[in-house]
Amino acid sequence: MEDYNRRFAKIPFSDKDVHRPLTEHDVVDDAFAWKEERTVSQSLTLQYDKMLFILEPNEVTSTLARQVFDYPDGRLVIKHRGRALPYRTFDKVRQVDQAAIVENKRLGPVLAYIAEQQQLRDEGRSKKAPRRRGQGKDLFRVG
Repeated sequence: MEDYNRRFAKIPFSDKDVHRPLTEHDVVDDAFAWKEERTVSQSLTLQYDKMLFILEPNEVTSTLARQVFDYPDGRLVIKHRGRALPYRTFDKVRQVDQAAIVENKRLGPVLAYIAEQQQLRDEGRSKKAPRRRGQGKDLFRVG
């Protein structure tokens, strides 16, 4: 980084800081978020990046237009007219965790087959959504 700054840095014309201070109404967080418009079904669900979001029923969720805010730090927020909506998730790309299931002599071969099938199919996240490198896997947890 120091080498890059040494080669490409420009010296300012003035040492005076002319940046305007942010006001309490400025929401810089939303400026860097990836925004996707989604339509809500009659059952108050919407889909984004192979995930099913189940909205909590309230007076705001009766209208249909929603916006999904995908922040660079990995947070997902569903908003309608600037108000965040509560939701639950259902992940369509879940994997079977054999360690979480109790040992069973009949269940073992079935779980091995399921694990093999999961390796064969390409069930990744959408290629159109922003990349989430370096973020924890707990973002797309069920619950």
